[in-house]
Amino acid sequence: MILGIFLLACPGETPEPELEIPILHTQFTFHQDVNKLYFGLETETVYNDQQLSSVSVLWFGTDQGNTPDSLTLVDDGSQGDILSSDHIYALKIENDPGVILNTLGNDSGNVYIRYIVTFGDEIVSEPDSFEIGNLIPKILAVIFPDSMLHPTEANYYAIDSIFVNVFDPNGINDIRSCYLMFQKPDGSYANNGEPIYLFDDGNKSEDNISIWDRTANDGVFSRLITIGNENPLGKYFATFYLNDWAGSFTSEIDSLVVYE
Repeated sequence: MILGIFLLACPGETPEPELEIPILHTQFTFHQDVNKLYFGLETETVYNDQQLSSVSVLWFGTDQGNTPDSLTLVDDGSQGDILSSDHIYALKIENDPGVILNTLGNDSGNVYIRYIVTFGDEIVSEPDSFEIGNLIPKILAVIFPDSMLHPTEANYYAIDSIFVNVFDPNGINDIRSCYLMFQKPDGSYANNGEPIYLFDDGNKSEDNISIWDRTANDGVFSRLITIGNENPLGKYFATFYLNDWAGSFTSEIDSLVVYE
């Protein structure tokens, strides 16, 4: 006698495979040079047989507990979107408290965003975070003489001080250099067109009286400015540059008049 055992499968529903998330790529950039925030998202245009109808973000800034800004992204070539109808939705807005709640200042660390894509009556949501990259150093103040008296005799010099007060959100050690380019009234540049460096090292040069600094690492770069008898009369322009180790920089222009 042979005993046959048969396992009969009861008919039932076959589970449907999960749909892939239609959000393909997200992007965030803090454009410090123009103080604007950029949000970008690339997405499919159809999901679960429904057409894409809107793309938006909830922007929390640096704290997930903040009340978020609700922002609409577009794909029409405007408002920071580069190419129309390329399925990349974007928005570039002012980093200004008159525009959004969650502005960025001298912040570091992460920012938090929730991307929301709507297909008909179905909503797909995806949280994301981005690390704020290197922040541009800032020139807070420049103390520079408005005018200087032209010496009437050779080997005599008019002397004054230059102070540049600076700030770097990544720390004072992130500042690589501070210097100026000094343009004469005839359009040529002092120091043979080479940068004239300021220092924040608390040292005084034994070889050049112009190079000195009162206190090291206090965020104030300094040196002396000297005008000799050989310098022409007229208006001089000084362009100050502040650079960090990542290659970011900022600049500021000031001027002085050398007179008789």
